[in-house]
Amino acid sequence: MKKAIMAVTIFVLLLATLSGCSSPKSDFTTALKKTAENQQYTTNVKFQVNNLSDNYIKKLGSDINLNQLKKSNIQYKISVDNDSSTSYSEFSLHWADEQPLDLTLHVLQNSDDGKAYIPVSDIYDASDSISNLLPDVGAKIFNQVLDQNKDLESKYLNLFETIQNFSNQAIDSETVDRQAEELKKIEEVSGIAIYDYLNDLDDKHFKAKDNGDIILTLGKTEISGLVNEVLTTLDDNGNIITLISEIDGITQKQAQTKWNTQQKNIRSSLKSLTSKKEQRLDFKLTVTPDNTKGFSKAIITTNFEDTKTKDLMEFTTTIDMLDYEKVPSMPEGKKIVSKKELDKAISDGLKLYLSSAQ
Repeated sequence: MKKAIMAVTIFVLLLATLSGCSSPKSDFTTALKKTAENQQYTTNVKFQVNNLSDNYIKKLGSDINLNQLKKSNIQYKISVDNDSSTSYSEFSLHWADEQPLDLTLHVLQNSDDGKAYIPVSDIYDASDSISNLLPDVGAKIFNQVLDQNKDLESKYLNLFETIQNFSNQAIDSETVDRQAEELKKIEEVSGIAIYDYLNDLDDKHFKAKDNGDIILTLGKTEISGLVNEVLTTLDDNGNIITLISEIDGITQKQAQTKWNTQQKNIRSSLKSLTSKKEQRLDFKLTVTPDNTKGFSKAIITTNFEDTKTKDLMEFTTTIDMLDYEKVPSMPEGKKIVSKKELDKAISDGLKLYLSSAQ
């Protein structure tokens, strides 16, 4: 009996000790790690402008104001199935104006072969918004082309083949696959670098709220250190040199020179930022931990202010880890718009344009 009581006592003490090891920092890094380990997940990212000084707004256009920016947003939603190496993305733009603009584009992608497909129905669904962006003649032609090719509405466009058709430039699928793999490696090493940097931060940067949320706060010194750490990691990894070389069509040596210049400029800007007392840059990340998903919500607020020039930027990025939404099956055969069908739609538009010009 005494042995049983002793065993229970030791067990309770062990639990208490383990619980005592928990801290806002460890809970934060554990949440990030668990999120990264999910094989299937759905995430929605929403970006909004909270405040922007007049000098920045003027650069966007004379007809744009802060109220429009605050009411507008960009969203990116993605469902990932690592088991089948597929993902389904949704890019959405909502622009508040007298004639509101709402554009949504979906992309279904297979990371094994690099192929990506866009549902043609997206173009039909956004026809009103697209028409508002075009001159009257262009909008009329655009809608007539859609009416003449309604049989394509239920199909998918092969993204790279479509780009090739419009640009008249051959797209090597092997190159696309290789670049996709290089980009994936760059994302992985960058993610590890960020995780390691945050894990090495002093505990004072992490705080726990009464509701269980964890807040990470970074000033311009820490942000500069984080970016420099990622740049160093990318430089050591080498994949970014290969990617720049292939995308720009230049030699590895030229790509290295270009990358060195970009690095130098970024590091110089960060050094200037940290040395100027009149410039403030704050980053706050509030995470809501979740036992299954890692975290259920993350809210990132970024604030920049220059008291000398009166420059001001305030952004909010909200990340919601949603319940997993199944990735649709990849289209095959007749579900994919053929080159002949695409050529016909382009030809229809050209004929309508020529007839309108007479």
